[in-house]
Amino acid sequence: MPSSFRSPLLHFLLIGTLLFVARGWRSPGVPSEDPGAFRISIEAGRLGEMQTTFAEQMGRRAGPAEIHRMIEAEVEEEILYREAIARGLLERDGGVQTRLIQKMLFLEDGTRIEDAPALLSRAVELGLHREDIVVRRILVQKMRLLGSSLEESQIPSAPDVAAAYESEREALRAPDRLNLVHVFLSSDRRGGRMNSDALTLRGRLIRQATAPHDAPALGDPFPLGHLLESRSERDLERTFGAHFGESTFDLDLDRWSSPIESAYGLHLVRVEAREPGQVPPLASVSERLRLQIEERRRNANLDALLSDLRARYEVVLPAKRPGPPEPSRHTPSARSQEPG
Repeated sequence: MPSSFRSPLLHFLLIGTLLFVARGWRSPGVPSEDPGAFRISIEAGRLGEMQTTFAEQMGRRAGPAEIHRMIEAEVEEEILYREAIARGLLERDGGVQTRLIQKMLFLEDGTRIEDAPALLSRAVELGLHREDIVVRRILVQKMRLLGSSLEESQIPSAPDVAAAYESEREALRAPDRLNLVHVFLSSDRRGGRMNSDALTLRGRLIRQATAPHDAPALGDPFPLGHLLESRSERDLERTFGAHFGESTFDLDLDRWSSPIESAYGLHLVRVEAREPGQVPPLASVSERLRLQIEERRRNANLDALLSDLRARYEVVLPAKRPGPPEPSRHTPSARSQEPG
């Protein structure tokens, strides 16, 4: 056989063509007459796996509320997967079908690719779509997209965006900003004298009415600069550490502060100007608002679908649940403990 016939790309195209021709194939849905079709059983082993994974990732045991959330997430995924199968999403996804057919070609040596529809049918009969985590994730995601789709009446309109702009003006407002100068006293240089030096220097700055731009030279060098312009509270927190921005924004204008602690030492701060944050014009944020409205409506649609579906399913948990595992610890092996 020429090497071109063994090309994965050629296989993909050929499978797609054969599936397009074989429109009669249908994947089995969830039979409503099956009493177990709407029952989800989470075995003790699976519950133990979820708790073990949590402990390995978080370094601690999962609490009761966290275990409940893990179970609900597992149930939600299973419901979405079953509904995707029942609604025929398996038969409409070429990528999923190609993956299953390729698995059958691997499993059934000598099978021809021209038998794609039959291979797909046998793959489903064997339950390969249930065992393949990639197929499962694709179908669950497709069901999420289907469940969160918007009706035409739900697509955000210009009045919707304008109303959101009015109701969220304060959330849209840019943060207030400060222009400030600070005198730095280094904990590395001054050690135990730092606090007393800071108080002494503050008194000197006030008595002598030192010009703000001359004051930094009386302290220690600061690598990030002494004159800071248009800095938000968050900017200051990122530069100096937690609570520095909050303390600085509480200061009055044109007065030297008491010493304010940072990650580097102490600072005497003088606020020179305040810039109130402005609300951006509607035109500059309309697209962002439209996407936010759309996302909220999509999430609401999906939540409503999940709520409706969840009411149809019975969830069965193990009578005796496994105890939460200890977080993994790295201990020396028996061999490493033997005397050399």
